[in-house]
Amino acid sequence: MALEEFVYVYGVCHCPTTEVTPPLGLEREIQIICVDQIAAIVEFGIDLEALQSDDQRLLNAVLSHDRVVCDLFQQFTILPIRFGTQLASTEKLKEYISNEYQTYLEKLQALDQKCEYQVKLTPEAVTLPPAPEGLKGRDYFLAKKQRLQDQTAAQEQQQTELTDLFEHIQATFPEAVGASNEDGTAKVYILLNHDQAPTLRQQAEQWQAEATHWSLSLSEALPPYHFV
Repeated sequence: MALEEFVYVYGVCHCPTTEVTPPLGLEREIQIICVDQIAAIVEFGIDLEALQSDDQRLLNAVLSHDRVVCDLFQQFTILPIRFGTQLASTEKLKEYISNEYQTYLEKLQALDQKCEYQVKLTPEAVTLPPAPEGLKGRDYFLAKKQRLQDQTAAQEQQQTELTDLFEHIQATFPEAVGASNEDGTAKVYILLNHDQAPTLRQQAEQWQAEATHWSLSLSEALPPYHFV
């Protein structure tokens, strides 16, 4: 099968009723293929195997995929599809959309005019006062033990703050999705209507005031990656 027949998919949306400004895709201009009311945002002729065999090209492709989704998100509601999704032909794409038609239609209706915000929490370094100098023997070991206990207590306080904050966010935004990384950072994804952004920013300031052992940052409006 010719490479030009392969269809790389960025996402799905309602079939546009107004003119769309198409961004440049991974290598060429994207296209929109409609099946009744649902459209797929695609690019033809992407050689995924070649991209995946070159780390730098792969990284650029991942960033380009995200750029396209975010660009189109500024124009209309879009359901992002994970990077690397490709079908063998236009016919296979249309068959796929037809099979998932009702599911996509319901998701697009549920997510219309909504966006995702990421709340990122980075733990502040636990700092302890310097250990007393000149200690020896039992006094030295007692001081070392106390220092370890203080460090453990500070870390436990940090985790308590995080747990409380997650609970506050979940109570305010029941659909919120949380995740933690190995580096100790935590992220919460919140789905909101576009016009609720000012309220969320005020809420984020309050959360930061409550979680003094964490540095909180709030993203700009993003496509609903975690709610598709």
